[in-house]
Amino acid sequence: MTDFPANGRNDGMAFPRIYVCGRLAVETDQRWILERDFPARQGRLAWSYLVVFRQRTVGRLDLAEAMWGDDIPDGWDPTLYGVVSRLRSMLRPLHDHCPQLGISSDGGRFNLLLPEDSFVDRERARAGLHNAETALRAGDLDTTLSEARVAMEIAARGFLEGETLPWIEGQRRQLQGVRAHAWECTIEAELLRGNAQRAEREAEDLIWIDPLNEKAYRLQMQASAALGNRAGVVRAMERCRQALRDYAAIEPSPETENAFSVLIGRFG
Repeated sequence: MTDFPANGRNDGMAFPRIYVCGRLAVETDQRWILERDFPARQGRLAWSYLVVFRQRTVGRLDLAEAMWGDDIPDGWDPTLYGVVSRLRSMLRPLHDHCPQLGISSDGGRFNLLLPEDSFVDRERARAGLHNAETALRAGDLDTTLSEARVAMEIAARGFLEGETLPWIEGQRRQLQGVRAHAWECTIEAELLRGNAQRAEREAEDLIWIDPLNEKAYRLQMQASAALGNRAGVVRAMERCRQALRDYAAIEPSPETENAFSVLIGRFG
């Protein structure tokens, strides 16, 4: 995340920037709002839900479930509208610099309003992964690495730490998937650049955080083979088999077994 200046200004920033990965924050070119400024837990949950689903209209019951899960209290309507009102009050100091930023409501349905050129960190992570995959297919390895690392850095921040509602867990899984796929792109790019040793290390790190990621094992085997390390290929395959059995009671896919056979066959 951008470092927040001590005087509360960030004069070089042209557009609103919305952060929901890690700490919540909102920035404009002149002012910023930090997580401590949000209206308590329900305010943080409601805001995050409106940001995540900003491309569609959110019904009041959807927003209530996002705030309370299955424990929606009796007489929840006034509380919900009170939370939305406090969020609007929180945003009001930004309106001089960004009048388009706000929350609309119509017949019990809500929309987060942002200028078209706004930055939303969660969306930037997903775009970074898409850009990295596209660049990798095109052979643009520098762009692959830079975009993949942006996606990884944002996704690694997590989402609403300490909360356990189902929609939040779903968002965390999505971010974990973005991070893993972006990490795979970096390993593939390093292999194509001839940096097999670095690719091997990157694959090891990915396996450490995601021991059921078969592609990570395949990439590690490729890196070991590129280094002429037959023992490394065998070791990676053995670890893959053991992890899948221990954690999921399954065997490696035919794709992984075939990749191992091809790579080990290169050693004669």
